[in-house]
Amino acid sequence: MNEFLLLGDAGSPGYEGIFTDLNTTFWSAVLRIMQALLAAAPFLVAGVFAAGILRGMVGAERTRRILGVGHWSGPLRAWGLGIMLPICSLGALPVARELRRAGVPSGTVISFVLVAPVLNPVSIIYGLSHIPPIMLVYFAAGTFLVSVGIGVIWNRVVAGRHDTSPERLEIAPRDSRHRLAVVGYTSATALVGPALVDYGLALLAVGFLGAFLPHGVLQTGLTRDNALAPVIMGLVAIPVYVTPTEVMMHFGNIVRDGYSLGAAFALIVLGAGANVGVANWLRRDYGVKSLTLFVALLIGSTLAIGVTADRTIIHGAAKETDHTHAFDPFTRLSTVFNGNGSLHWIRRELQKSMRPDRVWGLGLLCLVAMAGIGLRLAGNRCRIDHLLEPDESETRLSTSSRWNPTLSPIQLCMAGILGVLAAAVAGLYVYYPPTHDLIQDMNNIRVSVYDAVREEDATETTRRLAQWRAHLRKLSTSVQIRLGRVDTPQRESVDEVLYSLKTLEDYVLSGRFREAKALTRYVEKVYRLCCDAFH
Repeated sequence: MNEFLLLGDAGSPGYEGIFTDLNTTFWSAVLRIMQALLAAAPFLVAGVFAAGILRGMVGAERTRRILGVGHWSGPLRAWGLGIMLPICSLGALPVARELRRAGVPSGTVISFVLVAPVLNPVSIIYGLSHIPPIMLVYFAAGTFLVSVGIGVIWNRVVAGRHDTSPERLEIAPRDSRHRLAVVGYTSATALVGPALVDYGLALLAVGFLGAFLPHGVLQTGLTRDNALAPVIMGLVAIPVYVTPTEVMMHFGNIVRDGYSLGAAFALIVLGAGANVGVANWLRRDYGVKSLTLFVALLIGSTLAIGVTADRTIIHGAAKETDHTHAFDPFTRLSTVFNGNGSLHWIRRELQKSMRPDRVWGLGLLCLVAMAGIGLRLAGNRCRIDHLLEPDESETRLSTSSRWNPTLSPIQLCMAGILGVLAAAVAGLYVYYPPTHDLIQDMNNIRVSVYDAVREEDATETTRRLAQWRAHLRKLSTSVQIRLGRVDTPQRESVDEVLYSLKTLEDYVLSGRFREAKALTRYVEKVYRLCCDAFH
């Protein structure tokens, strides 16, 4: 039972004040909810627009063909579609609604919902800068087994009895203006109605966890030696909301620091892939019994793969006495003083994590939400259902116009190539983060290097040095793609640090820890010069 002590350790920070310090409890919940909403904004906007595009441009019939309706490969195709859309678990809900409107089996939709938030272009590219490729392959294989497996079982057990086929399939309009109208209407209204309850429940669950999960309770214990680490993380991850980029960062920290891979996998699937909103959607449409089956399959398969990973995959061996701050964003704050508890304080805290993508995402989210409220209030006066009905007067060959041009195969091919190039450029900016972020990560890694040298731990030292070198090699490329040039002093400073790290590694591997400890002072000196060169 010692494994569960970290969930109820009265000596852990924040435990005694859960019910006595109501100020911290309340404002911790508010802050965690607002942080989750801010982080979700760009991905949620992407999700509602993807839903609009499916309905207004792709159309129900083509969507059914893409996802293999009536064929056993439906969940497999849904997995392939999911890895192409940069959305989160909240953003997957409006897409799931449109898939069901098109008559796609619910098990196929579930496979999409589980994989899209955790394995998509953004998370893959971002993960390559935080996770070794072999770990990313393991992660992808695990999510494939969970999402596709649950989808296949659901289609066989539940979908045949509960799924209802649409009375008629909607047909995407031929006119470009009508298509844009359908896309806009569907995207705006996706944020209101029953889906709003799902979003609200997911955010309230995050607030509940932020209010009552003691601060620091996850700093120790989630190691490979703790056989129940995946179970503990699974219990915490169920109400957690994590974006695709954040889950990769947490996964990278777990792998880097040598903690439980099973706990990392539980966080990925249960934290980023599913949320309380998904559970409420399934309860509303399929009942509590079907929801229970889904939860049992999801938790059971996730924990089985997680425990297997801890027993079979070799990684850094963190001890139960070691601690990490990777999971602090899921818990309540240590203390919120009475003078800080205010909306002004919340705004200041949110500004610390405000990035351009989140600013634009939040702005677009507010605009789309206001448009959706307006359309709902307008009622039938702004309905677009008539645009999705077949028009017998239209000929099969549409005429070309300024707003509805006819594209040749070559033009379509060029458009696809340009889209791929744009995605590649965006991927470069994600894989090579800004120099400030790289330096911040290296500052943390270098402390671990010095600690390992002081403790004369050759294995840990070499592992940390490899991470340090990987970050160093990204500095020049990061500057090149953003500023267009890299100065010679900057390149030389990177080479100097790389040389000093190679020398330090040679000393450690040969067991000359006395010389290695003395060399750390020189390593720190050249590293500081390198940081100054890139500032």
